[in-house]
Amino acid sequence: MTSSDDAKQNAIEMTRKELDQFPAPVLERYEIALEKLNGRLADETCQLWAQEGLEIASKTVRSWEAAAEFFDASVAVQRQLPSGQFLKWAKTGTSLCEDSPSLAVAYFKSSPKAMLRLRPRYIDDWANVCRALYRGTWKSSALACRLFEATPDLLETLSFEEFCHFGEFLEILSRRSYDQAGDALGAGIDLFPKITGDVDRFINLAQIVAEKSWRETAVLFDSATASLVELGAPHRAPLISLARRLVITGVSDAAGVLRDGANTVNRIPTDNRDRLLEMTDGIAAVSAPAAPEFLKIVPEILERVTFDQMGQWQTEGLRTARESDEAAVTYFKLQSPASQEILDSLSSSIELSRVRDVIQMYCLALTGRTIDVQAAAALAEKNIGWFQGELPTTEGTTIYMPSVINRYTTKDENFGFFKVISTHQIGHIEFGSFAFDFNIESTLFDDLRPRLPGASELRAAKAADEAEKKAALTPPQVVVFGHEPPSEPTPEAAEPVAVAPREFLTDMSRFFDLFQERRLALDAFTVLESSRIDGYVEELYPGVMTMYDMVRTASLEARPDVTDLPAREALVEFMIRVSLGQIDEMLVPSEHLDVARKLRKLIRQVTSAEAIVEDAAEAAIRAYSILIDVKNEEVDDDDFEQLEPEDEDDETAEDEDDVVDPEEVIQQFMGQASPDGEGEGEPEEGESSEQDLEGEGEEDYSSPQEVDYRGEFKPELSQLLSQMQMMENGEMSESGEMEPITQEQLEEMMKNAPEMDMEQTEGEEGGDQEVSEMIENLMKELQKRDPENQQFQPGPSQHVDEDGGPLTATEPETFTYPEWDFRANEYKPNWCMVHEKIMADGEPNFFRETLADNSGLVAQIRRQFELVIPEMYRKQKRLEDGEEYDLDSVLEALIDLKIGVSPEEKLYWRRNKNERSVAVAFLLDLSASTAEAIDDAKKPSDDWGAPDDPVEYMVWLRSRRSEGLRRTYKRIVDVEKEGITLLVNSLETIGDMYGIYGFSGYGRENVEFYTIKDIDEKFSDMVPRRIDRIAPLHATRMGPAIRHTAAKLNEVEARSKFLFLISDGRPQDRGYSREGVEKEYAVHDTRQSLIEARNMGITPFCLTVDKAGHDYMKTMMEDFSYEVLPDISLLPKRLPQLYRNLTT
Repeated sequence: MTSSDDAKQNAIEMTRKELDQFPAPVLERYEIALEKLNGRLADETCQLWAQEGLEIASKTVRSWEAAAEFFDASVAVQRQLPSGQFLKWAKTGTSLCEDSPSLAVAYFKSSPKAMLRLRPRYIDDWANVCRALYRGTWKSSALACRLFEATPDLLETLSFEEFCHFGEFLEILSRRSYDQAGDALGAGIDLFPKITGDVDRFINLAQIVAEKSWRETAVLFDSATASLVELGAPHRAPLISLARRLVITGVSDAAGVLRDGANTVNRIPTDNRDRLLEMTDGIAAVSAPAAPEFLKIVPEILERVTFDQMGQWQTEGLRTARESDEAAVTYFKLQSPASQEILDSLSSSIELSRVRDVIQMYCLALTGRTIDVQAAAALAEKNIGWFQGELPTTEGTTIYMPSVINRYTTKDENFGFFKVISTHQIGHIEFGSFAFDFNIESTLFDDLRPRLPGASELRAAKAADEAEKKAALTPPQVVVFGHEPPSEPTPEAAEPVAVAPREFLTDMSRFFDLFQERRLALDAFTVLESSRIDGYVEELYPGVMTMYDMVRTASLEARPDVTDLPAREALVEFMIRVSLGQIDEMLVPSEHLDVARKLRKLIRQVTSAEAIVEDAAEAAIRAYSILIDVKNEEVDDDDFEQLEPEDEDDETAEDEDDVVDPEEVIQQFMGQASPDGEGEGEPEEGESSEQDLEGEGEEDYSSPQEVDYRGEFKPELSQLLSQMQMMENGEMSESGEMEPITQEQLEEMMKNAPEMDMEQTEGEEGGDQEVSEMIENLMKELQKRDPENQQFQPGPSQHVDEDGGPLTATEPETFTYPEWDFRANEYKPNWCMVHEKIMADGEPNFFRETLADNSGLVAQIRRQFELVIPEMYRKQKRLEDGEEYDLDSVLEALIDLKIGVSPEEKLYWRRNKNERSVAVAFLLDLSASTAEAIDDAKKPSDDWGAPDDPVEYMVWLRSRRSEGLRRTYKRIVDVEKEGITLLVNSLETIGDMYGIYGFSGYGRENVEFYTIKDIDEKFSDMVPRRIDRIAPLHATRMGPAIRHTAAKLNEVEARSKFLFLISDGRPQDRGYSREGVEKEYAVHDTRQSLIEARNMGITPFCLTVDKAGHDYMKTMMEDFSYEVLPDISLLPKRLPQLYRNLTT
């Protein structure tokens, strides 16, 4: 061994000895690295490297961690760097360690991957960018470390120059909020790979936003992630530049510009996108505040005019914009008369809002009665079974139409289309589509309805068959749908079990219960009934027929190609074409020419002003019996044939003949499976099912495309709603009293209604909740229409633009309140309208059962509350004057005198009267989300234990279906009700004044406020009944509900006042909590309403069962007490505890 080797070995041993003073990982990693670097580094360089590690380890108490990471990273880094740069990298880490060992740890840990993407000359700059975030605090250290660790991911997308700009942005933002900067860093890692090429431009925008309004940066990144990613690369750069320009000129909502701009750009043709952004730039150059308004309004404008016409409207707006920013904003928000006039002069479209009064007068002239006209979207928003927001429809009392018609090039033609669709919808009301009576005889056909098998016959057949099986001890016979087995009863046979006939909410429900394929039956009935209405219109309203024929011709041209459809669907499409007046070139499957002739004849028979709705029903039975035998299989184009024109048929001779043999139809219905899909039996072992073989190659049946002017037709729901609205006494029992519709009946109807497709929704992710919400909404709609239930009868429902103006309370028990706009830092006066109502009466059972089921907890809570009851007189000691001497104080004074200390002069006591003076208002969130189950795991599974026996299976399946959507799990709102019940029972013990209120609603104009017990109201039997009726409703606009509750508390005389808010989530409502900044808007308005309550001397407290509640509660309840309950099932027990703690 040479002297140089000795020196080298001595140096290594010395280093080992010094490193051995530190925790073991340091020396272990040094040894591993030394073994791999030995021979790759010169001895001098290797020694300098080791000395650097030793220096790092010696810096502070915790710097040994940095030394361990240094040794660990050295091997990988050395492969990427020459020796000089390698040592420079080490010294940079040593420098970072002087500032903070944590920085050095993050630096060394991220170096191996970072060096793959970082040029050696940028090492110091990289370290300095990250170091700039460190200001000696743990939050700044954590942020700097995160940037070090994120460097490899960021450099995959960013150039080093862009990385430095991003670091500068984070440094600026971190001066205001380390949390915001950390969020921006995480968002940037996700966002930047998706907007390559525009990263530096976006970072520049973000930096300006951070300098001007740092709180908006989080929303900016959220908006960019949601908007820019979907926007094509050619249009991202102009939009970001536009947002930057507007922010510089004072428009603070950069996130809104990106969101609205991307939304608008994506909704217009590609060829016009560049021009749109140029037009917006032109507006921004004249009036920056008006440019965002233009971006928002463009989709609405393009519903009324072409793009070129919009350009003319924008040019006129630029002239207005030069007057003032205020005039420009008003113009481009379509709020100025000049703007509307110019647009009207350019547009051929017609808006329903502008012609609604004229359409109502037209309806009055046709029918002789007032019929309300609303936008179709208003019915869809109710979520009671109608889903198409732009198709005309009716629910039996009101007609609903598209908000804008822009089909034709002239206003007259577009207005004519409004007349056509309103005429057809009026026809359904005027000519009795929803007045169908199952027992009224047809005027055109022999009645088959009374002779067809129904559900009650099926149950009776099953019961008889069960009895016969038990008596004869023979294998089960085949159950024939609609009839009992043909065998005569024997003396040993048991009496058949009497089965009550099934009850239906409507005659339409009873009618559709006849069919196995209910969707096919509904489609056939819809075509026939719509054609009947058209026949009435043609004969009674000839003045509208010119436009009516033009619309029908256009509808025919828009129909799908019959040859693209399978056989059964092609024949249903054929029926629609016949009903629209097509005569020639009628293609039908060659195999089914005779079927087509029969269907055509049925349509011709009912298309008459002599036909009634019962005729359409009988025709639908015949059409169904014909179509159900046609397999829905693909047909080659060559297998379609033109049906001969009708005048070649010998129609005159056959006018009196039925297209089907009634007896054959009855036998066909008797032989079909039940409405629930039960068959007539199962094949013997080894046999193939004939039905299965016949079904091979068939496609699932799909309903036809709607006829645009006929719209959505829902006969079953419409009959129910129109009956509730128009019948004075509703559904009457034998005693003459109203029989209320139960939720179970409604669920059963909705489950079976062919127009609802509930089976598809149920079971899907979120589907059960959607169905539950729909049924709750429908129940509420029925309550509104129930003339005996005035509690739910609202005033005229307003539909107000969220960007509109103040509201005025004109109806009794309505109140307006301001709303806080945190962006403008000011109130919107009279912005929300509260409708106060008394909660309807339910049953007292829920209250009694809750107390009985929780008797142990009731006793425990009562004992706790009894401790709160104040003593009428409480002894107060150590007074200078009082009723008697305080013995303890006198003794202490004597001792003081003995030892020479001046005694205390407070030697008396007296009784002070002590009274408890507390008023509290409980405010319950009744939003739709409270319909969710408290534990999805507690919901019943779909496996309900089906029996193996075929007959028992049929009975089981029928009973399962009758269950419908019946709820067997506990909802959030049910637990809220339990908690309130236990609390009310205890509050009556201590005598505090209290009120219970619930709130929901939809939109700022419809905030519903339900009084369950008013503060000054004595407890009575009505309170438990109202608690029973607490149910999920709509949205959660907390601000006005809190303000109204505070106003009630403010009128009460009490020393201590409390507002106790119970919610299951963040505030949300239409226009109150949209994505992005609007979520913050709702939270800040709620917070401001709580501040207002505190200024009135009221102490607010919020209890939420939302596990994610801390996210927004930190802002909403920043200065107030709140609790996030991790387990909703604890609410009944926790609620009284919180009340006791809060009020004592």
